[in-house]
Amino acid sequence: MNYVIGCDIGSQSLKVILLSAEGKTCGEASAGYPIEYPQPAWAEQSASAWIEALVKAVHSLLKQTSIAPDKIIALGLDAQVDGVVAIDQSGTPLHPAIIWMDRRAVTQCEIAGRKISHEAAFQITGLNLDPSHVAPKIRWLADEKPHLFDQTANFLLPGSYVAFALTGELGADYSNASSTLLMDVRARTWSWQMCDVFEIPIERLPPIFPATRVIGTLRPEMAELLGLSSATKVILGSGDEHSACLGAGVTKPGIVCDIAGTAEPVCASSEIPLFDESGLVETHSHADPNLWLLENPGFASGANYRWFRDQFSSAEVARAANEGVDAYALLDEAAAAIPIGSDGLIMLPCMMGAMAPTWNALARGTFMGLTLAHRREHFCRAILEGSAYAIRDITDQMKHMGLSLHEIRTVGGGARSPLWRQIKADVTGLPVSITDTVETTALGAAILALAGSGLTGSLPEAVNLTTRVIETREPDARTHAAYDEYYQLYRTTYFSLLPAFEQAAKIHL
Repeated sequence: MNYVIGCDIGSQSLKVILLSAEGKTCGEASAGYPIEYPQPAWAEQSASAWIEALVKAVHSLLKQTSIAPDKIIALGLDAQVDGVVAIDQSGTPLHPAIIWMDRRAVTQCEIAGRKISHEAAFQITGLNLDPSHVAPKIRWLADEKPHLFDQTANFLLPGSYVAFALTGELGADYSNASSTLLMDVRARTWSWQMCDVFEIPIERLPPIFPATRVIGTLRPEMAELLGLSSATKVILGSGDEHSACLGAGVTKPGIVCDIAGTAEPVCASSEIPLFDESGLVETHSHADPNLWLLENPGFASGANYRWFRDQFSSAEVARAANEGVDAYALLDEAAAAIPIGSDGLIMLPCMMGAMAPTWNALARGTFMGLTLAHRREHFCRAILEGSAYAIRDITDQMKHMGLSLHEIRTVGGGARSPLWRQIKADVTGLPVSITDTVETTALGAAILALAGSGLTGSLPEAVNLTTRVIETREPDARTHAAYDEYYQLYRTTYFSLLPAFEQAAKIHL
């Protein structure tokens, strides 16, 4: 029997999954690493931490499964998008990776906006002129650290960097490249015009390939570190939300993939590149090279709940450790005891800027409606509801674009919460399903490895081999009607605070 490994380079941890050629999950492992926040709205990570975590996770996987290394035919990758790693001629990172949630490059976007209209940039790239994307981050490095910029041989994306570290070969797949603000999303090539706008040398960007591309085999020294064969193929792979959509079976119209992780991307597939005039939903390439992915790349979501757990829930954390349970499950218990709408407490999930109901790097997390009657439990539920309101922003806009939606499939760590799944169904009015594994991101990378290595005849065959829905929660009509009023209050709160966000930015930045 032959096997593949799927590897997900996430925001806070790296996960690996071992899949047989028949599509059976044989083992899983993970290793964590921190995010550094040097200043408000900044977020960085050590690129070497990804490699260290990969080594640790693969060793754990091999020990757990006792599979002979020469039976592992391929290793498929997926990674957090919208990050940039600047490397020199020797391949050494010159600066910590500036990752997806970093919004420092506001000025660079404003300057770019004077060279090209937002509408023109959107028509070329399918993306908003927003500091979350890669191009303004590269321009920030050029403006603020010119010596480093001059030393840079290649600007790589997180997945590209790991693929390069493993094989010594350069490449980015369609989906990762489509989230940079530098790719022509229709032609799937680097855009000379956008490179000129941001003054980025196009020759310093990696070549673009399909996600199923065999980028190379493991370098001998990496094979030794990992405990794998140097004949193991490395599949270039895709962005993390794109991979998660594969793992969830979101490759047909009408299904939304809700990825409830640190961030919460919301995606739907399309056979043609559709464009949202409002800019809320971007147009990316799918992990399936024959499709496009209409998506909001993700507002801070699980990160908000984690912040609340870490800062205000020491009792639950201690109890969870003593009883061997999940602290989040205890917080969910508290939230479940609170009425829908959290007795008027509304949360705007903008802890790292807003991605819904509009894109706004200056927006900040907000709790509105607080009274002396509110308890800590209300905050638990308000955080869950705030994320659900943002999902509805996106699904409503997808419907406005002409998509006929009939199901949400939620994946990621947050999908384990029955309460959160029901809240999402009740807020959006759409059934919310889960598949037999909520960790579909690493599974998607393994699916790409199955197809890319030739163990399956096609990518759709690999998806059908591995994906199964096991539960669906239907929306309650009365609860949905009640949530509609709170949803409108959430939107009123957000748009009313736009002047305050701008004023606060002038004071604080």
